[in-house]
Amino acid sequence: MSVLREPPQLHAHDATLTTASLRQFDYAVINPLIVHERDWHDLPVHALETSPAPARAHRLPQLVDLHTLSDETCDDLIDRTRRYRKRGALFFSALMMGKSDLEQTAHHLRRQLLQRRPGDRRYYWFRYYDPLVFRHLAWLLTPTQLARLLGPLDQWSWFDSLGRSYALKRPEVTTSIDWMELTRAQWSRIDRFANLNRSLRRLTLLAPDWPQDTIHWQWLDHALGHAQRSSLSSDDQALLAERAAMHLPDLAGQHLLELFMAIATRRLSDTGGHLDAWHDAEWNILISELRSGHE
Repeated sequence: MSVLREPPQLHAHDATLTTASLRQFDYAVINPLIVHERDWHDLPVHALETSPAPARAHRLPQLVDLHTLSDETCDDLIDRTRRYRKRGALFFSALMMGKSDLEQTAHHLRRQLLQRRPGDRRYYWFRYYDPLVFRHLAWLLTPTQLARLLGPLDQWSWFDSLGRSYALKRPEVTTSIDWMELTRAQWSRIDRFANLNRSLRRLTLLAPDWPQDTIHWQWLDHALGHAQRSSLSSDDQALLAERAAMHLPDLAGQHLLELFMAIATRRLSDTGGHLDAWHDAEWNILISELRSGHE
């Protein structure tokens, strides 16, 4: 199994966004694909337009200059964040601290939106501003890559749908360029983020006691990657990785994970059908066989 690591300078805690805490930040990002235009058009926003732009300006991420907001507007923004949270959505995709002015910050963030893959001259849209993406970039990227992504920003913060807040400080790394230079292996994992997030949502319901933190996110991503190399359907791959998370004790090592998936794949070929048709009895037999072979 690949090395599991804590991202540098990442802090998670339960906190409610208030007018006072909002004042601590310099900039924010709003995603117009989630937040209706009527809820942000009155704010001092700067569209993160790229060239060539894949969408019109009002559909692109909006950088908000928090310095210029009145106390009354800040109070109103807190109400907006509460309304969106009740719907299970986030009003702010990110809250940031930095010393550069709006133009410099916007210029840097625009440059990060289009990334190239190794050996490919095409540009790909990079949704780093989405908190469901950034939370995984925090453990996937190297300190140098994180420093390049944040550029002039000192801290990147975000909330999840449960109200937990996260803060990532820029690694103290000196960089001469702001291009991240993502590797092929990193792109493979980024391509898997959507599946990873779907599995994480299901696990919150199926196994609410399973820890949702960076170490377990990495472990589940590794399990999904291993399942992808099997002959199973895409649905069964995800289900198998989720079941591995539920049944393997405390971040089991690579050997046990591979054995779990090998037994499940063999039993599935013997019984036919799909893993989602298995009842608890089938999974209990698998776990019993796994333990017998592991002892």
